[in-house]
Amino acid sequence: MLKQPGVPLKFSDVFEAAGVSRGSAYRIYIGIDDLLQDIATEWVINFGDYLRSGDPETQPESWVQLSDFIIQRGAEYWSATADTMRLLPRLRASGPENYRLAVCTIGAAAGGVLDRYFVIPDVPGWSRRLGFFVEMCDLTFANAIRLEGRISKKRVLEAQILGRTCLALDLPTVLPKRQKAS
Repeated sequence: MLKQPGVPLKFSDVFEAAGVSRGSAYRIYIGIDDLLQDIATEWVINFGDYLRSGDPETQPESWVQLSDFIIQRGAEYWSATADTMRLLPRLRASGPENYRLAVCTIGAAAGGVLDRYFVIPDVPGWSRRLGFFVEMCDLTFANAIRLEGRISKKRVLEAQILGRTCLALDLPTVLPKRQKAS
């Protein structure tokens, strides 16, 4: 798909390029959409792990700084996996429930990072708010990859502004910090 943009990819193209027999390929996957769904699922799981595994160089003073850090981490992951993302756009259109699940998974990872540093108040619909936060970044980064072939500093800043605005609707300006574990 990457070598011949716009040319439909057949499942036989994939298993032949991988050197896998037809029978083996069909024992594992129903077809190309099943394979792409597996790739998308792995991408989402790895993205969540990537977000959770990183810490800012210094203790963030505010949730805004931490939000910016999370978005920067997201941009790094998107940039590192841009080719994979070029393969997957049709999944969003063909499986909205899968996209919802991905948004929830990544939103939970982002929420976990926020919760690691700050005491998050009880916000009604917090998981939906985090999902919206993730979708704003997703749209910004997807457009950057599609239109510019990369995620520029300008696009990261746009995503950070969108993310801050989204979270500011529900979070107070100052949140209590979590005590560092000794």
